[in-house]
Amino acid sequence: MVRYRPALAIAIALLISPGTGVMGQSSQSPIVQWDLETRNGLSGEISPNSSIVVVGDLVSVSFSVNQDDVGNDENWELWVKNNGIWTLLSSGSISDDESLIVDDITIHVNETGLHEIHLRLFPSSRTETINFHSDQNPLDLVPAGKGGVAVQGEPVHVGDYITLSALVHNRGDRTVEPHMELSSGSQQGLGPAVSIKPGSSKELEASLRLAEAGPTTIHWSISGAGIGVSHSLSGSIEVSVSPIQSIEISSVFHNRITNSLEIAVLLSEGRSRIVSISSTSTTSDSNTQTSEIIANIIPGLQSISFPVPSDISGQVEVYAEPIGWFGDRAVEQLVLVPLASDATLLSELSPWDDGQSAQEVSFSIRNSGTSTLGEGELEAIWVIDGRVISSYEIPSIEPSETYQSTVSFSKEGISSSGEIRLTYKTGSDAYSTTFQYVPKIQGNGGLDLPFQPQAAGIGGILGLVIVLLSVLIMRTLETEVSKTGGSKGEIKKAKEDSIDCYNCGLMLRIDNSRDVVRCPACSTINTLQVKMNIDEKQVETHAPPSPPDSAIATSSTDLISCPNCDQALKVPIDRRPVMARCPACKCTFKATKGE
Repeated sequence: MVRYRPALAIAIALLISPGTGVMGQSSQSPIVQWDLETRNGLSGEISPNSSIVVVGDLVSVSFSVNQDDVGNDENWELWVKNNGIWTLLSSGSISDDESLIVDDITIHVNETGLHEIHLRLFPSSRTETINFHSDQNPLDLVPAGKGGVAVQGEPVHVGDYITLSALVHNRGDRTVEPHMELSSGSQQGLGPAVSIKPGSSKELEASLRLAEAGPTTIHWSISGAGIGVSHSLSGSIEVSVSPIQSIEISSVFHNRITNSLEIAVLLSEGRSRIVSISSTSTTSDSNTQTSEIIANIIPGLQSISFPVPSDISGQVEVYAEPIGWFGDRAVEQLVLVPLASDATLLSELSPWDDGQSAQEVSFSIRNSGTSTLGEGELEAIWVIDGRVISSYEIPSIEPSETYQSTVSFSKEGISSSGEIRLTYKTGSDAYSTTFQYVPKIQGNGGLDLPFQPQAAGIGGILGLVIVLLSVLIMRTLETEVSKTGGSKGEIKKAKEDSIDCYNCGLMLRIDNSRDVVRCPACSTINTLQVKMNIDEKQVETHAPPSPPDSAIATSSTDLISCPNCDQALKVPIDRRPVMARCPACKCTFKATKGE
């Protein structure tokens, strides 16, 4: 006959999770040694179920109390409590100077549940207790492994689902389909039925949504129609439920370079969440567009890049909405200005180099707009005849960036002064700037002309034609006057003479009654000094005086600035002093050497 000593009973209770032990002992100061033995109710043989007791079994109780522990007690009683009902099993007296030993008090197990055995000693009223559980008969399902349940989904917040699972073994001789049930307050959860063959083990699980924050008790059990389930496959656990997690949009930034919205999303402390990020925007053609991405974000602040249409404008609304969990939707609004193209083109002519056959021009292109400037082309155009004298491929330029390089053109194709225009073309946009080009003339007495020879030639011809027409008209008028007003028919001589322009050398016909005359070719103003000889009727014309001090410019290099408009001009220093004329403001000045 196998007996369960107190040490063995305690060891069994420790191996099984709390609340699932079949037999156990509880006492503040144990003085009793218990022996419990389970036998089959029909055959009387020792039960093969080890510590498992089922309805119909017989439990034999034996106990002993040492003489020193009996003390002054004289009587004892043995009670069993099941389902709230107390039953007296046996009682007796205690002999003086002897230990209390009682064997084979039989309990007929007719009900399932907890059976509490109490030994009471009188008159001290001391009580010692041992208990066991009884299960249904036949018993099909028992815990597999260590028993108990596993919890999934923590940390859990209000509105979240928590999942419990238990590993179950079918010790019966038939296939069963049990399921797991959960309950917490008014919330209920029922898991799916799982088919388990005899001798097999499977995991059963169920989920429950928690609706209140704070400590929460969840009751669980394994059940099924017509299935014998061990009491060890039920119990309760405590979980802590946190408040609902919150999500908010901290900031939204429009990245014009990548054409996207950089959205900063803040998720409160807890677990990772699935969030829908979407935006509603208006494009340049007034069409409303809605875009969405799904992101798994972790607690804390993180940035999400959200692409937007290139022609987006006006008000944009950005949303962050929980998916599959409780939480409020976050909304943020911003106003976007349409992307605009703009560029600033600057150029500078490089210093003259006699050893080079090509002339270089430094240029810079700054993207001063809000959109990317695509690949383009830079052309150098000779303005006089519209020829493209050089071209250069320009890569794309991002907003606020500057592209710098040089473009060169052959000196042989340009032998005169003139204007060069740089034109930068990208897409449908074009940007231009111009500068004055003055070639260097070789030879003795050579001079860098501050004007275009072609223009001077054309101007000279036109000026000569105008002068001839003027002379013809004036002479015609004088002839008519002589014919009508002269008493003797004498023709009056016009007070006219001619001088050479001291800038371009063009012969100019002058009127002695005026002090100045403007050259029609180069627009130079020539000052006249007339000395009249009344007796000899002669006119002497002298060369104009030197310009005043205010029309003098000085520099130590070939480049000199116009004293009137600061236009940069090239006047070789080895030919100074020399008279020069600004092609921009037409100011004539004296160019001198500086230190």
